[in-house]
Amino acid sequence: MNKMSEEKKSITLHIAQQAFKMNIPVEHEEMYRTAERRIHQYMRTLSEKTNITDNFTLLGYAAINFALNEVNLIGKQKFVDNDLKDCLKKIQEVVNEALAKS
Repeated sequence: MNKMSEEKKSITLHIAQQAFKMNIPVEHEEMYRTAERRIHQYMRTLSEKTNITDNFTLLGYAAINFALNEVNLIGKQKFVDNDLKDCLKKIQEVVNEALAKS
């Protein structure tokens, strides 16, 4: 393992007026900060659209939204993986046929 991947950094994320302290790999900090911003943005947008002001409720809706996005992405990835495997098998068959003829 290289030294960079072993380095940890202590950060605090603020979500729904709660502080979440964690030790993360140094190279992942921007990913965590981006996630924090996305949660804030989703909660702010939902609050403006629905007039919901309770942070726990907003956070619950955000969790549901992000979990649904993950489920959707996993489903799409499986489709892409299977589609890719099928295409690669077809390419392999064509290559094998071409090699058999030569």
